[in-house]
Amino acid sequence: MSKHKQKTETAEQEEVQGGPCEETEETATEQPNYYDQYVRLSADFENFRRRTIREKAALFTDGKKEFALKMLPMYEVLLRQQARIQSVKADNKNKECTELKEGMRMILTELDKAFKSEGITKMDVLKKPYDPACQEVVAMIPASKDDDGLVLDEIQMGFMMNGQVLRPARVVVGQHAEEA
Repeated sequence: MSKHKQKTETAEQEEVQGGPCEETEETATEQPNYYDQYVRLSADFENFRRRTIREKAALFTDGKKEFALKMLPMYEVLLRQQARIQSVKADNKNKECTELKEGMRMILTELDKAFKSEGITKMDVLKKPYDPACQEVVAMIPASKDDDGLVLDEIQMGFMMNGQVLRPARVVVGQHAEEA
């Protein structure tokens, strides 16, 4: 009988305290849901990883652009000097001049290869219509009706990198003046 009496007392205490079922519900709501935290943390980490990859690629591209912008003035000088040297006819007696031409040609060939591998190309703007997206007008000079709006001279060469303007060309544009 004493065992039965103990069981009933325990049951009465549980009823007074709210019963065993209510305690487990309260403790369940008080404890954090670790699975939800895990899922959120996993998603946050994946977003962080993707953002880091994008930022790293952007920094690398910006670094290449910055270096290319530093190299372009030298490249432009070499191109202009090569054109100037090609226009001067060398004597067969002057072997040094011929060697200088060949050396400059080799240097420019290597620079062209390097720029091409990085997607850098020179803009071809002479005798073409002015394009404000990739050219800056330095001056406008009187021109015939046929040359109206065309680029007549290139003051500074323009370059593109992977289809985007790396450095705009500075140009002189022809403007036809209507006679009254």
